[in-house]
Amino acid sequence: MCARELDRRFFGRGVQADIAVLAPVALGEGDVPRGSALEKRKDLVDALAHLDEAGSLLAPGEGDLAAIREAIGLTGDGGLFGSSSRERLQRALSTCETLARRHDCVVANPPYMGSSSFGPFMSRWVKRSYPDVKSDLCTCFIERGFNLAKDRGYAAMITMQSWMFLGSFEKMRSSLIGSKSILSMLHLGPRAFDAIGGEVVNVTADVVYNGRTACAGAYVRLVDINGSDAKRKKALEAIGNPDCGWFYRRDAETFKQIPGTPIAYWASEVTYEAFSANEKIREHAWGCNGMTTGENDRFLRLWFEVGSRSSEYCSSSAAEAKRSGATWFPYNKGGDFRKWYGNEEWVIDWKDDGKRARDYGHLVPRSQKYMFLPEITWSKISSGKAAFRYKDKGHLFDVAGLCLFPNEGKADLSLLAFCNSSVAQSFLSFLCPTLNFEVGGVCSMPFVDLNSARGEVDRLASDCISDSLTDYNSFEISCDFKRHPLV
Repeated sequence: MCARELDRRFFGRGVQADIAVLAPVALGEGDVPRGSALEKRKDLVDALAHLDEAGSLLAPGEGDLAAIREAIGLTGDGGLFGSSSRERLQRALSTCETLARRHDCVVANPPYMGSSSFGPFMSRWVKRSYPDVKSDLCTCFIERGFNLAKDRGYAAMITMQSWMFLGSFEKMRSSLIGSKSILSMLHLGPRAFDAIGGEVVNVTADVVYNGRTACAGAYVRLVDINGSDAKRKKALEAIGNPDCGWFYRRDAETFKQIPGTPIAYWASEVTYEAFSANEKIREHAWGCNGMTTGENDRFLRLWFEVGSRSSEYCSSSAAEAKRSGATWFPYNKGGDFRKWYGNEEWVIDWKDDGKRARDYGHLVPRSQKYMFLPEITWSKISSGKAAFRYKDKGHLFDVAGLCLFPNEGKADLSLLAFCNSSVAQSFLSFLCPTLNFEVGGVCSMPFVDLNSARGEVDRLASDCISDSLTDYNSFEISCDFKRHPLV
């Protein structure tokens, strides 16, 4: 019907549709001859029985087809039961022959489903069959689409964009760049479909050649354009005018210069040189996640909900905090977008080194040796850009309040200044392109030691922290609030 929409004479051109409808083929013990090769291929038999779940993800090989043909030859066609078993084996063979075919061109819009929503069978089967892309059904279909295309064939798909950037799909990207060629990509981003609003569904449409070519791929970046019709017009404009500003040419081999091999086609040559020539942040600071209490309502409070006499804000180590006898200590839990300083609302019950939380049995105390040390922190989840803040000694930190601890053991204000710069935000646009700003992406940014300029940068960063502190303390949410500046 899609072809008929574009060509009203399509049905009169002698095109014969070859439509395959996949249905489960349940082969019982009596259907598979004893001692046959098929009897040893339990994964294949199991997948055939669950074709209503696996569908075209099942990729039978020549050995599978030979095993089914052997089983058919060993199954007699006489009698009621023999005829029934033979019929089921014939259905299994026909289905597998269909799925084993390869095509000149594969066109698909794969379904999306995270692995947490898989049923028991799919969860086990996908881990075995698609280990490099097991995190989502969409990426499994992407890999399958590449396999369905013949050598030197084409695969054209519209998919979610997460495979382009997330660490869980790095092996997939490396394999794609090493053995195939991205010919073109229409990076649609969010709001590509008017019926689906918001930022959650981010999509890309690409054409991949199943072989290696020497040409650079063509990329059109439409992630900042709102609405499907506006994106369509901008795409046509880019095709007609490559100098429009959102059309890019990039050799996929250059993606390997950035840790994780993200498909960062819009990054400048200077950006790629920065990744190649400089050390990464992880060589200057240790990045880590914080603890999970197991029940925040039980162990966390806002600072104004507890008494000041039972609170301690300046401990420099776990031992010092324990000696203080205090119950409540500052707790870094991420929070709203604020640069330089702020989000000091929460405290945690950490009396006697967190005895109550530990005894409760659900505490996951990560990165304990960094507790109470000065830190550079940011909120793990943000709908826009990341905002980095300085926190002095005395804090514990949460899984949502990610941290950098400089190797020098003290605040590195030049590192904080870099993280809050427009350059870092540019890097993070492809290292952390989703709503999550993970430790791995932040620590993969290149960082240049400023040498002689460090003193000036540190002074400017210190001024920014001071101004942000003054602003934060101008509101009653701060524990150091005195009065509003307008009063």
